[in-house]
Amino acid sequence: MRALVVASSLVVAFLAQGASAARVAAPQASASAIAASAVPPGLERLGSALTLAELNDQADRWATEGFDDPDAALHRLDEVQQGLAEGTPAAWAAVIERTRGVVAARAGRESLAQESAGRLSQMAAQVAVAGADAAMIRALLDEQLWRNESAVGHALEADAAYSKTCAGEASRNGCDHRGWWQVIRLLAVRADRQGNRLEAARLQQRANELAQQAGDDTLLAWGLASQALLSHHLNEMEKSRREMSQAERHARKDPSGRAMIRVLLNTAALASLRNERTGSQAPLEEAVRLARSSGSPRLEALALAALSDAFLRAGRPRDALAAVERALPVMRQFNDRRYLPVMLHNGGIARVQLGQIAQGKADLEAAVQLWEQAKARARVEVELNESADALAAAGDVKAALENYHRATALRDQIDTDTRTAVLGQLKERFRTEAGQRDLELAERENSLKTARLENQTLMQRVWMLASIVLALAMGVLVVQVRRTRDANLQLRRSEALLKVQSERDPLTGLANRRHFREALSARQDGDASGFKGGLILLDVDHFKRINDEHGHAIGDAVLIEVAQRLSSCVRSGDVACRWGGEEFLVHTAELSSEGVESLALRVLGEIGNRPVTLADGREVAVTMSMAYAAFPLPPHGVSLPWEQAVNLVDMGLYSAKAMGRDQAVGISACAVSSTDALARAAGDFERARLDGRLSVKVTPRTG
Repeated sequence: MRALVVASSLVVAFLAQGASAARVAAPQASASAIAASAVPPGLERLGSALTLAELNDQADRWATEGFDDPDAALHRLDEVQQGLAEGTPAAWAAVIERTRGVVAARAGRESLAQESAGRLSQMAAQVAVAGADAAMIRALLDEQLWRNESAVGHALEADAAYSKTCAGEASRNGCDHRGWWQVIRLLAVRADRQGNRLEAARLQQRANELAQQAGDDTLLAWGLASQALLSHHLNEMEKSRREMSQAERHARKDPSGRAMIRVLLNTAALASLRNERTGSQAPLEEAVRLARSSGSPRLEALALAALSDAFLRAGRPRDALAAVERALPVMRQFNDRRYLPVMLHNGGIARVQLGQIAQGKADLEAAVQLWEQAKARARVEVELNESADALAAAGDVKAALENYHRATALRDQIDTDTRTAVLGQLKERFRTEAGQRDLELAERENSLKTARLENQTLMQRVWMLASIVLALAMGVLVVQVRRTRDANLQLRRSEALLKVQSERDPLTGLANRRHFREALSARQDGDASGFKGGLILLDVDHFKRINDEHGHAIGDAVLIEVAQRLSSCVRSGDVACRWGGEEFLVHTAELSSEGVESLALRVLGEIGNRPVTLADGREVAVTMSMAYAAFPLPPHGVSLPWEQAVNLVDMGLYSAKAMGRDQAVGISACAVSSTDALARAAGDFERARLDGRLSVKVTPRTG
């Protein structure tokens, strides 16, 4: 499914170069003058009376040629540029320069693309849209070379320039809608990759409206197909089906078949999201056939990338590897850094499943390194978890545990960065969603300050008039004291409420990691003998699959139900928290090792023995992998900080997952007598378990 969704979001960046003929009108004055005279030298081969709009259409055909054969297209464009006479309108020269820059950018030819962008910037004084075209070329180049932040910056610059120059005045300023469409689409794809699908849907709607105004069926078909995928992610299923039907209708009007390839890719992605395991292969195979018949090896490689993922989901690793081996040389030929890691990862998973462990691991690591170069941390976490699952299934438990550990460390870093960002957004959130409450609190604070000032004034008057109005002054004083006390009490309540909100997980209502750390630090403060008590760490099995098959809203519902069942099992004095993602952690004080084991197994059964019933009546089976221990560990009672105790139980959890999930691993004893030795045993848990340094009890769940 991953490759299908990636294909649906990235293929437009390729296919947009082959858009259908533009419907945006050319400047009438220039067109009339050109039609009345000879075509400028160097463009005679294009026809006898071209308008600027017709030149834009021809330029788009050159860009389409450059998609698969950039050298031939750039050579033809250089010939045309050299043949331009001094009397050629500046708008015509700008179209040729823009097309040259687009071809170079899509081929990753940085020096040529930057050269064209620079020339267009110089033309901006004569051709209003040239500055926007220059920023568009730089955005496409950065996207091709995977310079994500720079690509978004140039795309935003181009969008602003197009909005200023082309909105409502395209005819006068000689705008071609295709460049603007590519910029908006690039921003939509970026928003989708970052998980901001509402923003992606808004941007895609803008792109669709632009294509519709231009009468461009090809771009409109691609845009509607992309919108259908976003609507599905936003749980607007009927809207998604309607948009895909409209996309197919518009795609049939494109004789090149490129629009239909886009629709087929999204059709396959939707089938994968709906968990139709075989429903994605037929449209992808048709997309491969269409790309081959159109003579586009890059489009064929793109469709093969998605097909390889579909084969993996269908349990056909040999076919998946064959698709990768057909597509990978093309990706490398064009140095397409966006798809190389996807292909390497799919090929690596297929090789591991086929028993080619060494080569498979090398391909998987190469894919991770490419994602890391792109700073795509969320993608790296997904890739590490998927590769760990494949390695565990192939019997390479050590490598699987290493990847699990890397994924967990990366997820912790992402969680830390996310918490930092969320804390930075809290003030804005309170100003918007809770603005009224903040306003009321501010008014109370202002009232308190005013009351204090009034108190000072009244006290002065009391002393001046004490001999006459003592009783009245005392009454006023009592009233003011009560008002001050009430205001202070309200402030303390507000502070307490904010503190509780900062220590609770907003989804499940459990304590969050911050509260857990503070609670354990407080319990262990001043205790020189080290950490004491029981720890139970549990993780929802195959949670990514639940999200993929049912959607993130159902995944959230599962987490809420798991939290409720966990809360029903623990005692009032225990601390249960959402440790991160789909992980939960429990600390029990003053409980024996047998008591900790009993509680852990009760939690395992309470969660796994009953499916989660959804609001619509469907049931989702949910199981947990778990590790637990009571500290200090017998027989030596080694003293260690609570953070190291959590790390030891965390490694036990990895072992539970690697041994098949849906079970509990209890760490009952350790044969080492020092903290450093215990830390080394935790660092290589599997070996420590096998050589007897750690005694482990494995208990599968009983239904």
